[in-house]
Amino acid sequence: MPLTELVHYFNKRRQFARAGTEEDTLEFDGQRVYARFAGHILGSLFQPLAERGGRVLGHEAHLQAWGSGRALPAQAVFLDARTDEALVRLDRLVRTLHALNFLLQRGQAGGILALNVHPRLVRAVPDRHGQVFESVLSRCGLTPDRVVLKLADDGLSEPAPLAAAIAEYQERGYRIALDNFGRHSSELGRLEALAPDIVKLDRSLSRPPAPAAHIAAALVAEIRRRGMQVVGQHIENAEQLQHAKELGVDWLQGFLIGRPALDCRPIARPRRVPVAA
Repeated sequence: MPLTELVHYFNKRRQFARAGTEEDTLEFDGQRVYARFAGHILGSLFQPLAERGGRVLGHEAHLQAWGSGRALPAQAVFLDARTDEALVRLDRLVRTLHALNFLLQRGQAGGILALNVHPRLVRAVPDRHGQVFESVLSRCGLTPDRVVLKLADDGLSEPAPLAAAIAEYQERGYRIALDNFGRHSSELGRLEALAPDIVKLDRSLSRPPAPAAHIAAALVAEIRRRGMQVVGQHIENAEQLQHAKELGVDWLQGFLIGRPALDCRPIARPRRVPVAA
């Protein structure tokens, strides 16, 4: 479906608009898709995710926000979603916005799209996680296997509700990334209970100086032994890159790898070895 028709379709359904309003929440200016929420204008940026060797595998979407004629931190928009209903609507709107802008990117066939799920959404939606967004992706021509959903673990509360949400997302074909592992908890037992596909290390583990680097490397090895991929993030210089590689991470992310930008990097294809005649 052409993008103009997709935007019209989502606006007509009013699934992201406030109850009782007739406002359009999505706009397409011919180059980018924008969204409106609580007086804010929202856009998309994309930051590359790369293998250890530098090959770009996909991109993580980041939210741009403007209000009262100035740029705002993305978190300020979510603070305006004061009820669970508003939070769920905003979170789904943002992920739909990113999916639509991802469709405008060239050279992304087969590339990963990583999207954030707000922590409050897990508590606000009791079950059937991913069902509504799966229908959005289907309209956009994207399948869950190309989408990584990033969730945070506060490390403090009982992990069962988050584990149940992760399992439901995975049953629908999404891959789940657990963000900032090591910030609140680095317990392998808790990680096994949550069972994500990907673990994104907190900067305290993935960036030097690390007086216990051998402990961090052993932790990464244990995570990978459990079949989970590991991401070293917040990499901003050559020293941090070398440290992440020495830890044994699978993927790399950070300003040194690539800053969030309006356009995605082309997805690099593995070289094919010529077949001898």
